[in-house]
Amino acid sequence: MAEERKACVSPVTSFLQNIDLVRRQLRDDSTHRKDNENFDAEKLWSEMEKIFKVISHEATKISLAFCGRPAPSDKECSSLFSQAEKAILALVSLFYTLPASQGLRLIKSTKDTVLSLLDSMRELISNIQEGCAGNQQQLQSTGTVWQDANLFASMPKNDKDAVVRELKTCSQLIKDALEEIEEAIEGDGIQDDLCDLDEEGGEEGGAQWTESDKALTKPCVGLIKTTKSLIKKATDCVQSNGLTQQPMEIQELDKLAELSERLSPSVDDLIMDLYPPVDLCKVQEKGKTLFEIHQTVLGFLRSSHMTGEDDQKWLEFLLKANQHNYDNILKVT
Repeated sequence: MAEERKACVSPVTSFLQNIDLVRRQLRDDSTHRKDNENFDAEKLWSEMEKIFKVISHEATKISLAFCGRPAPSDKECSSLFSQAEKAILALVSLFYTLPASQGLRLIKSTKDTVLSLLDSMRELISNIQEGCAGNQQQLQSTGTVWQDANLFASMPKNDKDAVVRELKTCSQLIKDALEEIEEAIEGDGIQDDLCDLDEEGGEEGGAQWTESDKALTKPCVGLIKTTKSLIKKATDCVQSNGLTQQPMEIQELDKLAELSERLSPSVDDLIMDLYPPVDLCKVQEKGKTLFEIHQTVLGFLRSSHMTGEDDQKWLEFLLKANQHNYDNILKVT
């Protein structure tokens, strides 16, 4: 059976080389996007949806062709992969017509979805090349292509939706981090999964918080809770008030996403330094970083089109909560 597929090695290899080139270009995308005053978003998404379906269909054709015997002839292989390549190139070309004026976060979101489909398509063809044709692994990778092609339906089609999706992802990460440190507090700071083994194979007791450490965790957790509230309020503001009609509105949405993506890593950094043994200087430094990001995001929101008079009360509340928690960190450290 392997000999029957030797004739297809060249077309498969060529396809993989070409799709790898396209994937690298997308990941290293530095292409200058021209603004298009006559850009038709509805037309782009309609055409892109069709191409996603075509790629899914071509994946099915290729998978079926390699499920039975005899293996496809050299001519059949070339035809199969040629059609798939045309669809992939059409998709990438269409992606590059999405102008920067539509929003950098929309471009990023669209690129991620396109890359996900190309990655799964590459995996399918790679499995065929490696001799997995017709087995469960090939069927699973075919299903992954279908799944990624279906992502188009839920993919953001404007910058507002793209930013909301990013903020919700950030919100979940912060929620998980907060739950982690709260569980650690209940366990007195012991990280069971990090306990070392002593020479006799027994577990040594994990390091625990001192009384001064415990006093420090309270304002730090308070600061992280401020982060959680902030990202939730920011998400609500974008959903309720975010606009994409004017360039400035789109730029503000992108800027909010840029600022907010610093929140989750900063929360993680602070939490890591809260575990015993605690270095007070490091905690103070990480707390200051998170405090300053809060200040920046709140200040930006206050001056953006996404907030109005009705939002001033919670903005002021979070500013005070941020300052209060940071002041308490400084008192303890």
